[in-house]
Amino acid sequence: MTRGGWVALMLCCGAVSVEAAEPEVADCDFRWECQVGAHGFSVAFDSASGECTEDDMTAVVETSGGKTGLPLEKAWYGSIANVADGKSVCRVAGAKGSVGGGVSAFAVDDRRALVFFTRDDRPGYEWVGVALIDAATGKVLDVKQRLGQSKERVVAILKTPRGFKLQLIREHLKGVQCDCSAAFADDWMAVDVVNGRIHARWMR
Repeated sequence: MTRGGWVALMLCCGAVSVEAAEPEVADCDFRWECQVGAHGFSVAFDSASGECTEDDMTAVVETSGGKTGLPLEKAWYGSIANVADGKSVCRVAGAKGSVGGGVSAFAVDDRRALVFFTRDDRPGYEWVGVALIDAATGKVLDVKQRLGQSKERVVAILKTPRGFKLQLIREHLKGVQCDCSAAFADDWMAVDVVNGRIHARWMR
């Protein structure tokens, strides 16, 4: 399940263009069903109004033992389709096809998972975030709500020897005099789990 974000271009010197495509119709109440080793859990997103554009979505992690709130600011959230080489441990509930087609969520070990998501920032680019979840207890061990922004609506999250990497906007090139994506330079960000916490860093 891929949520339609607002595609927008930013002006140089920090101004933001108003040229944005209308978002696709999206389901603001959805659930990801996940399995890490012997442990099953789900992540459920809910909009109080039922309207994505109200930016009022909240999320909870559910296990057989109960529910735990995912500590995110109220906003419009969505999935990142798994288009790369990692095997996703989650899928959108009710979706047809192979597991992980609509969600980028990956096992860290036999009981923890990194679950990636998007956050709308219209009329700017979408933010990419990630949560570290204990699949056995449903406890949210760590969250990074804003790793960085992505110019693309399809984000490839690739495996590395230590964790994962993805391309995000690193720099606004103020010398580029155009209202275009060329004014924003991407770079590789590594996302690893170190001492039980999410560690994000630019790779060069």
